[in-house]
Amino acid sequence: MIPIRIFFAALCAASTLLGGALPVGAEDTLPRASFTYGTILTALENAPVARDGGFNLLSAYVAWRAVEPSRGQYIFEQRDQWGRTAANDLTNVLNAARENGLKIGLRLDAPPEWAGGAVYRLDPADVEDYVYRAVRHAAGTIAYVEVFNEMNLPLEWGTSPVDPGAYARILAGAYRGARRADPNVIVVSAAPSQRTGGLGGTMEDVDWLNGLYDAGGAGSFDALGVHAYLGNFDPTTDPSCTPMCFRNIELYHSVTAQHGDSERPGLITEFGTLEQTSIDLGPYAWMELPSDARADYLVQALRMAATQYPWLLGATVFNLDFAASMPRTSERTWFSLLNSDRSPRLAYTKLKEARASGYLP
Repeated sequence: MIPIRIFFAALCAASTLLGGALPVGAEDTLPRASFTYGTILTALENAPVARDGGFNLLSAYVAWRAVEPSRGQYIFEQRDQWGRTAANDLTNVLNAARENGLKIGLRLDAPPEWAGGAVYRLDPADVEDYVYRAVRHAAGTIAYVEVFNEMNLPLEWGTSPVDPGAYARILAGAYRGARRADPNVIVVSAAPSQRTGGLGGTMEDVDWLNGLYDAGGAGSFDALGVHAYLGNFDPTTDPSCTPMCFRNIELYHSVTAQHGDSERPGLITEFGTLEQTSIDLGPYAWMELPSDARADYLVQALRMAATQYPWLLGATVFNLDFAASMPRTSERTWFSLLNSDRSPRLAYTKLKEARASGYLP
């Protein structure tokens, strides 16, 4: 989830719904059956709800430290006296996906203490081994591996300053592991947090991506990870928006072009819209939208992603069901497509209808 910081508050207060031209050459292309519609969920029992809503991929966080508590001790490779796999978070996620005809987007998360406890301390060899074992265990269920998240934030990188060059070496380890296990699995670079402005010790998203390319990182990922939160903007709004909007993805694609890599695919690993609420969400409040506008913007953004940006492989919505487990005061609750009782919000219903009708190809 994008960590919108307090320092955005003044900018956000002035935000308005702005119009904007569609991207150049943005007329709808032929529908792409391969486009991935993903969602992030927190309760695996909601995997059927994701499937019924038209999603074909789920992303559920699997903490590395929970499945490899000590070096080489892979819980998912252990078996009981009857030959059954020991209970573990990774296998649980894989089983939920398989039972519902879904693929998995596996994001590396929560490095174990024995490996350093933070991304910046990791040995690429440990990352390589973990990814190799996890992807091999998945036996074709994993569609992509995202190598951590928002590495332009000290909070996620683990220290300040952030270092795209050091991350590139970790990314290379993950790439080697995935390739050894399953050449068909797509390795996705960590999506940077959108439009941080370089404030609070962060590195601006575009600057971080340029740093990754300058460090030679392009040789270690198949698809560029990006985030595309809409804020309160119509998804057609020009990418010069402040502070952020859906078409920021064009800025990221421009980075690949500037480095002679314009054919590089991209994958939206997080995006979403925020349901309007009477609860004070602090620095997130500016992103709130009435239910109908929220639903329409979400569907429109997905339509644009699937038909107007041929370099995009898919998009993952944040989130399906966090409202059922998070406090009402958390912004994550209001990004949810379901209510706290797991009933559908309008955004879920309209997305489901759009997938069923073919409007979302």
